[in-house]
Formats: sequence, structure tokens, C-alpha cells
Amino acid sequence: MLTFDEILGIVYLLLTVVGFLGNCILFFLNSFSFFIVHRTRPKNLIIIHLAFSNVMVLLFRGIPTTTRLWRVNCLLDDTGIKIIIYMQTLSRNLSLYSTCFLSVFQAIIISSTNSIWAQLKMRTPKCIIVCILLCWIFNLLLNMVLFLYHDSPKNRTDSKYGCNTEDRYLNEYNTNQVKMALIICIYNYLFVCLMPFSSVYIVSILYKHKKHVSHIHTNSLSTKKSHETIASQGILILVSIFVCFNAFSQIFALCMFYFKYTHNWMIHTSIFLSLWYPAVSPLILISIDSQIPRTCIHR
Repeated sequence: MLTFDEILGIVYLLLTVVGFLGNCILFFLNSFSFFIVHRTRPKNLIIIHLAFSNVMVLLFRGIPTTTRLWRVNCLLDDTGIKIIIYMQTLSRNLSLYSTCFLSVFQAIIISSTNSIWAQLKMRTPKCIIVCILLCWIFNLLLNMVLFLYHDSPKNRTDSKYGCNTEDRYLNEYNTNQVKMALIICIYNYLFVCLMPFSSVYIVSILYKHKKHVSHIHTNSLSTKKSHETIASQGILILVSIFVCFNAFSQIFALCMFYFKYTHNWMIHTSIFLSLWYPAVSPLILISIDSQIPRTCIHR
């Protein structure tokens, strides 16, 4: 008879495996289109980075949690556990910035050439690699500072089973830790707030486009715009899922940072919400991006 923790571990493992395979497929398809087919779309690089970030989230978040629920002995010391926590925070931030970047990029791409975004629309594809590199450098340095000020996780009665990477709290007496945590939270929420603004802009563009093409019956124009519309709608769904799940996940995370002792249901709810997006997002991107499988078939 399986215990509740063992069943929960199976659920986390399924989410991790499904998300890992989905992101690997998404990574392969976009890499194939970018490096082999040579029909480069600037969005390919962003999706590749998003898939890689999601894989990191699933590996560094899902596997330690599953092994702990299955009571696998932890072979890591305090430094190793702090490194796992560091990678969890880093990968979650990279996934956040990739999703935000994808939403903003799509908003710029579908904007009119007569708008104020015209010059930015021409320059944005050339800046993608630079933005990704800056994103990595900034997050590595920022999270390294937090890593140095962060206290080791406090042991619980069952901490001998698995690696304790979840029981973290904010030490209010450590002013440096408090300042760094607040800076990172504010910085992250700026990107979270930027996604709804870009999504609203995309919706307004799609609405204007729908009114415009309702009076036009040219098949070529309709076909060209339909791909942009499908891609934009898919990204809107992606952003909505991300904002919804991560908003609730951050609420539970803040509670765990503040309180020294937290309930198991609060920890597992936060973990489940944080794993859901990286597991589901590749399925959405693969299903809405019709140009990638079509390119692979023709080649």
C-alpha cells in the first residue's frame, strides 16, 4: 500500500518526466529549424532558451522533491543543498525572463510598421542573443549575492530523508538577506507586471486586425495573418498560465520565507504550482507553432 508521500512523489515524477520530454522535443525542433534548416526565425532563440530554462526548473525542483518524498538518503552537505537552492532560484528567474521576453517580442513583431515601434521592430531580432547573455550574467551575479547571504535550511525531524531544499525562511535579523530578497522580489514582479501589459497590447492589435480583415477576402493576406494570430493567441495563453500559477506560487513561497515552520500542504502546493508551468508550456508552444513541424516535414 502506497503512502500519501509516495503517491505525491509519483505525481511530481510524472510532471518532471512529461515536462522534460516536452521541453526536449521543443528544444530539438527549434534547434533543428535554427541550425540545420537555416530558416531562422528570431523567436526560435527565445523558445530554445525558454525550453532549456524549463528543463533546469524541472530537474532542480522536481527531482530533489521526489527523492525526499520517497525517503532517499541525501548525499549532499549544507553547501550542496545551498547550490541546489541557488539553481532552483536561477532557473525559475530565467524561465520568468524568457516568458516575458517572448511576450514582449511578439507584441513588437505584430505591431504596425507605421507605429512608434517600427525602428524597434527592426532592431529587436539582432539584440536577442545579447539580451539572453545579459540575462544570464545579471542573474548569475544577483543570485550569487543572495547565495552568500542565505542561511542554510533548518532541519526538521524527517530531514535525514532526502535533501532538505524546501524549508527556507527569511531571517529578519539578517538585514543583508532581507534587502537582497526584497530587491529580487521587486525585480521579478516588474517582469511579471510587464507581461500583462504586452498581452493587452497584443489583444488590442489582434482586435484591430480582426476588424480590418473582416472587409478583405484575399486568401494570401488571410493566410499570412492567421499564423501571426495563432502564435499571438498561443503566447497569450502561455503568459496567462505563467502569471496565474506563479502568482499563487510566490504567495506560498513568501509565506515559507517569512515563517520558520510551515505546513506540508503549503510546501507541496508551491512546488506543484512551480512545476506545472514548465511541464505544460512546451505542449502549448508545440501545438500552436505550426511552422516548425511543417518545416521539418518538407526537409
